[in-house]
Amino acid sequence: MRYEKIDEPVEVIVHFAEKQVRPLRFLWRGRAHKVGAVRGRWVSTDGQRRRLHWAVQADGVGACELELDLERMAWKLREVAVES
Repeated sequence: MRYEKIDEPVEVIVHFAEKQVRPLRFLWRGRAHKVGAVRGRWVSTDGQRRRLHWAVQADGVGACELELDLERMAWKLREVAVES
């Protein structure tokens, strides 16, 4: 399996609990996708800019990565898994 870079803005509905953020659904290209499982979370930095990342399994998309840019408070779909 390989990943295809997407880097497109998405709208995300999240759940906040116990100082944690969990993506529940996201809207990409006019379609809503339900997040079934979170496979991982990590933080990246680019200078002073921090980004939060989630590796998720989503209906209609499969394995993908969501990113939240904390400075801009903007979400992106970074990449999706595609069959080789």
